[in-house]
Amino acid sequence: MVLAIVLTLSKETIAGMASDNYRIWVDTFDAAGGATNTSGFKINSNLSDFNATQSQSSNFSQKIAFSGILDEPTVGFNVQSVTLDFGLLSTNSTKYAVHTFSAFTNAQEGYTIKIYGDPLKSNDYIIQEIGTTASAPTLGTEQFGINLMLNSTPSAGANPTGGIGQAAVNYNQANKFAYHAGETIAYAESYSYQTDYTVTAIVNIADDTPAGAYTTILTYEFIPVF
Repeated sequence: MVLAIVLTLSKETIAGMASDNYRIWVDTFDAAGGATNTSGFKINSNLSDFNATQSQSSNFSQKIAFSGILDEPTVGFNVQSVTLDFGLLSTNSTKYAVHTFSAFTNAQEGYTIKIYGDPLKSNDYIIQEIGTTASAPTLGTEQFGINLMLNSTPSAGANPTGGIGQAAVNYNQANKFAYHAGETIAYAESYSYQTDYTVTAIVNIADDTPAGAYTTILTYEFIPVF
C-alpha cells in the first residue's frame, strides 16, 4: 500500500490585501474593548486590553494596547512512512500495518485531515471496506479499515500526542476500525502545535476472496482553515 499527500489551503488563506510588492495576510486590531472609569472620568474604548500596562493621571486611568498576531499562515504535514506491507493475507489472522504522520498549523480555525482511495485491490477485485461505522476485526470476513488509536486487538497503534489534534469520530475507538474514502480522520479545532498521529490499518479476507497481489494508493488531504 502506497501513501500520498495533498496539501490544500482553504479559500480563507487568500490574502486580504496584496500587490506586486507586498501582501497583508491579516489586517485587524484584534483587541478587546471595555469601559474604564474613575470618580472624575469615564471612557469606553474599543482598543482596551486589560492585560496591558496601565496609564493614568490624577483624573483617570486606562489600560490600552494592541494584541499581536502571527506574521503569516504556517502549516506542516509530514507522513513518516510511504509504503506499508501486510504480508500474506489469511482467513486465520487479522493482518495489520502501522505508520505515523504529524500535523500543525497557526490557522485560527485549525485543520482537518481527510483520506481518499480504494481499499486493497487485485486487478478489478476490491476488498470490502468496513465503512463509516467503526467495527471490530472479524476473521473470515472481508474488511479493510483504519483507526488512529492505541489498540490491544491487534496490539498496535498509539493515541495522538502533542498539540490539540485528535482522531475523528469512527477513527477514535480502540480495537474498532472504519474506512470510507473522503471521510475526515483527524482534526484540530484551533491553531495547534505538532500532533503526532499513528494510523493502524487492518485487513481481513474471506474464504471466497480471490487470490492475487493486493495493492492500493491512499491519499491524505490536509486542509488548514485560516
